[in-house]
Amino acid sequence: MISRPLDPGEAFFFLSDHVSCMNFVVLAERSGTLETERIRRALDVIQQDNALLQTRIEWTEGKGLRFEPAPGEAIELLCHEASADTWHSVIEQELSKPFPTGSAPLMRCLYLEVQPANAPAELASVPAKSCVLALTFHHSVADGRSGTEILRRVLNLMVQDIAPPASGQPTHLPSMAELMPAHYRWVEQPEAAKQLRTTLITDYRRHGAMPVMPWLATEAVGREPRLVRLQLDADTSQALIDQARANSSTVHGALCAAQLLAQYRLQQTDQPNAFFLSCPVDLRLYLEGEPPASPTGFFTSLISGTFQTGPETDPWGLAREVITQTRLQIARGEGHLLYHLYGLDGSPVPPQAMEPFRKKALASLPNTMISNIGRVDPVADDPAVHAISFALCPMPYQTLFTAASSYNGRLFLNVGYDAERLTEATAQALVQGIHEVLLTMSQNTR
Repeated sequence: MISRPLDPGEAFFFLSDHVSCMNFVVLAERSGTLETERIRRALDVIQQDNALLQTRIEWTEGKGLRFEPAPGEAIELLCHEASADTWHSVIEQELSKPFPTGSAPLMRCLYLEVQPANAPAELASVPAKSCVLALTFHHSVADGRSGTEILRRVLNLMVQDIAPPASGQPTHLPSMAELMPAHYRWVEQPEAAKQLRTTLITDYRRHGAMPVMPWLATEAVGREPRLVRLQLDADTSQALIDQARANSSTVHGALCAAQLLAQYRLQQTDQPNAFFLSCPVDLRLYLEGEPPASPTGFFTSLISGTFQTGPETDPWGLAREVITQTRLQIARGEGHLLYHLYGLDGSPVPPQAMEPFRKKALASLPNTMISNIGRVDPVADDPAVHAISFALCPMPYQTLFTAASSYNGRLFLNVGYDAERLTEATAQALVQGIHEVLLTMSQNTR
């Protein structure tokens, strides 16, 4: 069982969660329905195998933030019925339902039986139903890659008539901080960390001041998560992959370029604008031993940068710039530096650290965010699954949080926005702009 302090990355997302709920949801859409007894059985197996799913977070003056054992607390399973037109709203509610400090476990499960759109009540029993299985995680115990892997395992377990026994011994991985390579341990290199911070800030300012976005209500105090879903068919998704390769870029670069250009279009100007872009990065490749996706754990950081857009911006040129800059920043160790910049150095984090953290977080530059977990392996034992994706609501200083994934050859985007800060019309205009740019890029036209 786990009893240890939260490492700097885990603590960062715990504190961020207290600024604005940072739950993330991974969800599978499938034809047909599932038996709740099988869901419960599968959840029990994965909980027994994952020690982090048997913990709570305690926060005290003397010891700071710590994971502590919480045996015997079963994963909550919530079951609802919804229509094809409304089930997304249930996912939106999950994005604003925090895990109270001290509660356990730090994951819950939501099962939705979905009636076809506009189905009359008297036809409710026809076998046209579909379903959604969603797992909601506290961000301190999982990232997109590990959360998706747990969802795939739950789905695979459910199709088996007899559940395999749990391993008998819950397993867990070392924390991210324990696996940091020596040259990225910035706490031990204060002068080098200071120099990298100067480089980072200089890069942020390389295009001058960033414009005001009059359509973003940055002073709003409430929070209302909303999702706009966008998907590309298999042919368009493959064409985008092919064009990314032909243009020496990646699909992630294309997504970033599309979102930046959609935002530029909304400014209604013919003058170049610089925008701030943030992207979560999986640091597993940059840690000692490259930890696997399972058992669950948090191995992610954020990379941010400014990029110039204008009426003559070439989308693929911008995509290449994003990828080149991101790779440079990761190699410099900026992903490993992030948590150090917030004063999280591995020492205990007492409750009074919350308000300084809140002020620093809310002073962040307005940015747009894209999180791309890439290709999700198909659930081999359950071909009824036709989509796996994830979702998260943006922080108060972010315009959008686009969660991207690919399943069975199709690209899925769950674009999260805060309806207190962005109107539905503005969000729809941004998503439409993203779609148009991606279609143009898939055809390699301007």
